[in-house]
Amino acid sequence: MHLDESFLQEISNLDGEECWGVTGGSGTGSVISLDIGKKTARAKPVRNAHLTELVRCYESAYSLLLYCPWRMESKSKVLSGSHMSNENDGPMVRGLEFIRGKKIETVTCARPAFDLRIEFEGELSLVIHCSLIGMDADECYVFKGKLGWYSVGFDGRLSLENAET
Repeated sequence: MHLDESFLQEISNLDGEECWGVTGGSGTGSVISLDIGKKTARAKPVRNAHLTELVRCYESAYSLLLYCPWRMESKSKVLSGSHMSNENDGPMVRGLEFIRGKKIETVTCARPAFDLRIEFEGELSLVIHCSLIGMDADECYVFKGKLGWYSVGFDGRLSLENAET
C-alpha cells in the first residue's frame, strides 16, 4: 500500500472516536493538540500543570498536532480559529472547548494537499487548511495513527515515522 493510501485509511479510523483532550492557549501560539480515541495510562504522568488531568495521566490512541491555519465552526458561524488571540480566556481557547468530549462523525481528507475537515457531533466542524504565509515552518500537521506518526507538509508532502516496536 502506498504511503498516501495508508495515511488516508488511518485518518478515516477517527470516525466514531471521542476527542477527549484538547490542548492550546497561551504559550503555544496557534498550535493545538487533540487527543482522540482509547486512553492508555502513562507509565509516569506528565508534570505540565497547563494540561488537563486526563492528558497528564493518559496517552491517546490517536493524536493530531496542528501547526497550520485552522478554524472551529458551527453551521452558522466561526467559533474559534488560529487567527484569534490565544490567551487562555480568549476566543481561540473558548472555542476549542466545544469539541472536548465530542465524538467525531466524519473525517474528510483528500489528495493533493491533505486538507482536513473533521465533523463532530452537535454540528461542529474543525477545518484544517494546509497553508501558511509568512512563516518558516514547512509542516502543516502531524497525525499519530496505529502505524506511527504521519507528517503532512506543504504541497501534499507526506512522511511516516514508524511506531517503535
